[in-house]
Amino acid sequence: MKPRHPFVVLALWCVVFLAFAPSLCAQKVPLRHVGFVQDWSQHQIVFSRDALARNPDLILREPRVMQQLIERTQAPDWGAFHSADSIAPRHGNSDGRDWEVQDLGQRLRANTFPAKFSFDPSAPPSCTNDYVVFGLDIVGITSGQANLVAFNNLYVNDDGTGYCPVLTAPTVMFAYNVSTDGGKLNTSPVLSLDGTEIAFVESLGGSTGAAIFHVLTWTAGQGAIGAAFAPTSMTSLTYALKSDTTSSPWVDYSSNTAFVGADNGQVYQIAPAFYGTPVLTGGPNWPILISNNYELTPPVFDNSRGLLIVGSVNGNLYQVNTSEGLVTAVLPVGLTGTTSPGIYATPIVDIANGYTFVVNADASGAGAELLQVNTETFEVHETAHIGEGSSTGTVLHLRQPTFSNAYYTSPSDGVITLCGTGSSDTTPYQYTFGFDTNGEMIESPLSTLQLSTSDFDTCTGWDEFFNPYAGVADAVTATSISSDVLTVTASNNFTVGETVYIQGTDESFLNGQAVTVASLIGPGPTFTGFTANFTNPDYGNPTDTGDVTVGTDFFFFGLTGDCTLLPGGAGSTGCVVAIANNAGTTTTTASAVDGGPSGIIIDNYSTAAEASSIYFTALSADTAFKFTQSGLQ
Repeated sequence: MKPRHPFVVLALWCVVFLAFAPSLCAQKVPLRHVGFVQDWSQHQIVFSRDALARNPDLILREPRVMQQLIERTQAPDWGAFHSADSIAPRHGNSDGRDWEVQDLGQRLRANTFPAKFSFDPSAPPSCTNDYVVFGLDIVGITSGQANLVAFNNLYVNDDGTGYCPVLTAPTVMFAYNVSTDGGKLNTSPVLSLDGTEIAFVESLGGSTGAAIFHVLTWTAGQGAIGAAFAPTSMTSLTYALKSDTTSSPWVDYSSNTAFVGADNGQVYQIAPAFYGTPVLTGGPNWPILISNNYELTPPVFDNSRGLLIVGSVNGNLYQVNTSEGLVTAVLPVGLTGTTSPGIYATPIVDIANGYTFVVNADASGAGAELLQVNTETFEVHETAHIGEGSSTGTVLHLRQPTFSNAYYTSPSDGVITLCGTGSSDTTPYQYTFGFDTNGEMIESPLSTLQLSTSDFDTCTGWDEFFNPYAGVADAVTATSISSDVLTVTASNNFTVGETVYIQGTDESFLNGQAVTVASLIGPGPTFTGFTANFTNPDYGNPTDTGDVTVGTDFFFFGLTGDCTLLPGGAGSTGCVVAIANNAGTTTTTASAVDGGPSGIIIDNYSTAAEASSIYFTALSADTAFKFTQSGLQ
């Protein structure tokens, strides 16, 4: 649960940071600046705060947990994750899109993600140091086609009113040809915690294929999209004599170790992942044969249990004990002999509650299913049916679900949502499931919604981001504190116990605060103000102004074809979709994207103009996009 006193949150992060830094040193990783990494792996690890209270060491073991806690708990004055009104002037949204960069020369593959780095989450968004990097599915050419491209000056739009002044487009930060043997980048890159290094896999196709693990130390200013630079600092390790087309590397930051698969069906352990020369490690049992010559999903590491979870195109889910170097459990998920038995969605691991979630297009011969599995015992706890899937012979790949923000407080408060199909066809449907008080998924859906009428249309994977400053805002007209009670004058429909967020006042210590409504002022149903517990020296400002919001839980995904059922009729050639839940009111926005989006990366809840965004490439055009979370502009 959220701390009653907001400054307890700040104290918690101080303790966490000071405790986390020595753990890095213990692993012989130099003490370095820690930024905020958002890549493909960030939301494959989930948790709930009630379970973390029972297992607080997980915050130190897994920085993805720590970073998501910073993001979701709204620590006061937390820069990029905080109101920026006191930092930069606010601007209205542009009528056009934030930006798109065309003619990249190639795009990301389906379900492959860019990676975003925020230099300092305790400071405002940085136009110079924050960057997003794309690994392109094409062979690079020095002085020609780049295949690893990064942009900074991200927070701009096409009319020049963004946070990065004057600019109407991002700047190429670096552009490299990282092909060392004629290979492409088929999977997603991962970043070091200080953002100075990027790990990725180069894949060589054909019968003489190979997979090469690279770690690049980039230099700003090197190269352009059509004039790629040859890296001046890059380590390389050929770890498999077969390509890697589906298994992005997973980095365990606490041990500075990477886990990655290849199309030969083996998983490899590499260390150091960053800040050194990578070599194959793990002892005589590594690499581990998972499924001979079957492609693998990216592995997900539960480092509290020492277990690696990976899915295979053969339809099985595998558990690997990394200390022993052994496959310790196998769970058949896809029905052998069916059209699409393979697991194509990366498993999601609840590291605190001990569950793994996996999706399959034909798990039983009777249709598609979402399974909740005990991570340690590998027993199936619950099975939710999500439509016909591929059971009647249609080739179909279903992608990963996502969880609501409320799940991160307690599973019974939240939901899991994803795309399946119709009960008697293969058109895309959204399914949403709840959880009981024991944290077990309830098999009957809370809701289903048809997203497209086309049997040829498919969904991309889903992702979620809670933005406390997006959505409906009530105007603050006065604030005061007396005897540790904050009184806010604002017309509202809040309820006692509800968490609300304050921004834009003249009191810097108030902006960015998450407070819990203790009592309501005036007759309902519309109240004239509220009180909250808040320890601060007494003050009164009867003419203060600003906003108070309840925030918006955003869910992002894409459709590859027909989007005409969605609001605005986003066209018939693909779209990116935002479903926004604000104070119980759900709105849906769709924006045309040719072929739909690749994997989507989400950043920030700053109120600085264009600084709360999503990033991806189109699947049918060589174009990189940045859209604002609200309105997808």
